Amino acid sequence: MTKFRTATVSDIGEEALIARVVERIGSPPSGDIWTGDDAAFVSAPARLLLTTDMLVEGVDFDLRYSSGADVGFKAMAANASDIAGMCGRPLHALCAVALRGDLAMSWVEDLLDGLVAGAARWGIALVGGDVGGGREISVTVTVTGDAFGARPVLRSGARPGDALCVTGCLGGARAGLAALRGNLTGGRLDVLRALQLRGNARVAEAAALAELRLHAMLDLSDGLATDLDRLLEASGAGCLVDPGSVPVCPGIEEAGGLSPVETAILGGEDFELLFALPEERVSAAIDAVAHVGTPVTRIGTVIGGSSRTIGRTPLEEWRRKAWRHLKY
Repeated sequence: MTKFRTATVSDIGEEALIARVVERIGSPPSGDIWTGDDAAFVSAPARLLLTTDMLVEGVDFDLRYSSGADVGFKAMAANASDIAGMCGRPLHALCAVALRGDLAMSWVEDLLDGLVAGAARWGIALVGGDVGGGREISVTVTVTGDAFGARPVLRSGARPGDALCVTGCLGGARAGLAALRGNLTGGRLDVLRALQLRGNARVAEAAALAELRLHAMLDLSDGLATDLDRLLEASGAGCLVDPGSVPVCPGIEEAGGLSPVETAILGGEDFELLFALPEERVSAAIDAVAHVGTPVTRIGTVIGGSSRTIGRTPLEEWRRKAWRHLKY
């Protein structure tokens, strides 16, 4: 094993690398076929949720501070979070990886560790995938899922008068990235770094909310400002959000160098849930999610019309400050 870890991807070659991946995946349940054929064959509900997410070296992670295990776990977390954002449970995963030939096999082994750990964390069966070469590392995970209720919760059902709520706290991953880059001093930087490197998909929280007949929901992968606007655009509605009610992750205020509220509003990769539901069910939502150890915070109200504000600032102004894909 030591010799295997000290080799490079080129030293090992495709066949041996695939054999190692197959070994790590393990055995399927009776009746299922995972690796070894052109496609997996799995037991699944009649209707499935499907999602995919890609992490690319230099854009989504940096080898200076991201281990292979961090990347693998986060890739699984991002997809589990997408399924949770539609009030579902993840079921199966496929992973396609592009690797540089000079990459140490120790990093690949760590990547497998992270993928397997993430799959175990959310009860996902890692059933296969693909391995190829590339100029930079990329990790693409595709996940199937099943809605907890009769149908998934979409982002398009928010209604005027609904309360807007979020799980957990916001801004931790954004602050963690700043900490990893050496831009913060003081405070609980290790806690913030962990929030960036290891996301926590809210699958159990989605299960707890499933009985409450939510009107709309999505996961906060690109930040509150961006994802709130997406929910409202899909619903054809506006909002009033109190910035003072937005839950800021512990450690941000003590770290210095960042505006806590702005970090919470703009920060992506928190993998929390944003949802809209009738005002009279807010207390029930808080109680339901408290049973799995996660707070729920009411941050605002859905209104009719097109006005969307966080405090006195139009939501569009907030969005212009946020991360935008393909603009890195």
